[in-house]
Amino acid sequence: MKLIKVENGLLEAENYLLASSFSDFAGGANITRDIATGILKLISNNKIERKFEYNEFVIEIEKEKFKTMAIDDYSMIYIGNKEYSFGIKDTDLNAQNKFWKILKQDNYIQAYSSKDGVTYTNIGGMEFSESLTKQGFMKYNKEDFILDSYKVYANPYVTLQNAPEGFTVEFYNSKDELVTIRLFNAEMECKVFLDAKIQGYFVLKDLEGKEYYKSEILGLSYGDVYVLSPYNFEIIYLGNVINNIDSALLQDLEELITIKNIGNKDYMNVNIGTQTRSNDLIQLSIDNIVYTDTIVLDIAQLTKKDIYVRIIKDTDNHNFNVRDFQLIINK
Repeated sequence: MKLIKVENGLLEAENYLLASSFSDFAGGANITRDIATGILKLISNNKIERKFEYNEFVIEIEKEKFKTMAIDDYSMIYIGNKEYSFGIKDTDLNAQNKFWKILKQDNYIQAYSSKDGVTYTNIGGMEFSESLTKQGFMKYNKEDFILDSYKVYANPYVTLQNAPEGFTVEFYNSKDELVTIRLFNAEMECKVFLDAKIQGYFVLKDLEGKEYYKSEILGLSYGDVYVLSPYNFEIIYLGNVINNIDSALLQDLEELITIKNIGNKDYMNVNIGTQTRSNDLIQLSIDNIVYTDTIVLDIAQLTKKDIYVRIIKDTDNHNFNVRDFQLIINK
């Protein structure tokens, strides 16, 4: 038995502001961007704005603070539509924050700020049932607004799947401190809210309160999905076990992943498929010739099986979640 990460929580595989055409967001702004460092700079005192139509999400950004600020200077992140906008604004030199986070869940928007990206302060929220159409940044200062990191995630939870209803989940941080306790629901699913990306582990207990499973230390991020699998597998991509790295998104539309049996028995007739939030066609192959929606594998103890993944992007899918999918492993 093993808790396997089967879906990365990023809605957009790349930083949209680095991967998109300038015409998609820059407007009349003077900007520069460095693909190698991932840094974008807004030089002129106006705004950059992109199309943004997600219903639920977490936006987390890291930025540089201004070194000086006059009375009317500011930097700002916002989301909204033609009628309404909501955002975070730094207006005071000594009260600036390096990290901003905005999330929308169940028609409610919440904003957070942080000095270190670990401890966030809730700075307000509002009900927002209308559809969103845009997201942007604004600044007024003689210095450049420097955006170090920009990521969009599916939701603020880590989701655990495949344990019986009523089983308890205890979530501990890497210091062995209990963070929260949750229960699996009738859909055999449990959602654990994350205040920030964190290192931690889970202890699952049965209906009698006895320990049923304890995970290793995991690097947990918004929107990630883990399945409690009866198989003792590791999923390997680019030489990394994807449970233990920040991103398990494929880097191309045709890639190779590996499943390793680290258990003490052979597994026969293991059915493997995929699931995705988009309409992209994702198929698998064991020989890189014949591709199908699902494959069946026999994986002997301590052996590996390579799986070729091919993604055909839907013509209507113009966002950046084309390489984000959930791996489904069934008996």
